[in-house]
Amino acid sequence: MPYTHMFFQYFPGIETFEGKYFHSWDYKGPEDMHGKRVVVIGIGNSGGDIAVEGSRVAEQVYLSTRSGAWVIRQVSDNGLPVDRFNTRFVHVMFRLLPMSVLNWLGEKKLNAMYDHAMYGLKPKHR
Repeated sequence: MPYTHMFFQYFPGIETFEGKYFHSWDYKGPEDMHGKRVVVIGIGNSGGDIAVEGSRVAEQVYLSTRSGAWVIRQVSDNGLPVDRFNTRFVHVMFRLLPMSVLNWLGEKKLNAMYDHAMYGLKPKHR
């Protein structure tokens, strides 16, 4: 049964697709993904969560993103929440250092967690 949400009008050929598709609003759990090949379109919080849950039961899960994304863990190297580092020190760094240096430092740190290029996630934007 075709999904009528306007979101799907942007996918040419969706009307002839014989598999199941749905919006994340309708997602209840990974049970229907068992043993299937799954494509999750979108790398926002919902898309990432659905891809992770599906990876536990699906044969294969692909995560599709239009232009890549910098993926950030929620916990830092020392076990503290990443958002804890939104401090006055960080704000001072943004005033003192050129953006090119800040981008280089950020990308180096993010790629130390996992190589974004290796997973096809490295965006063109800094």
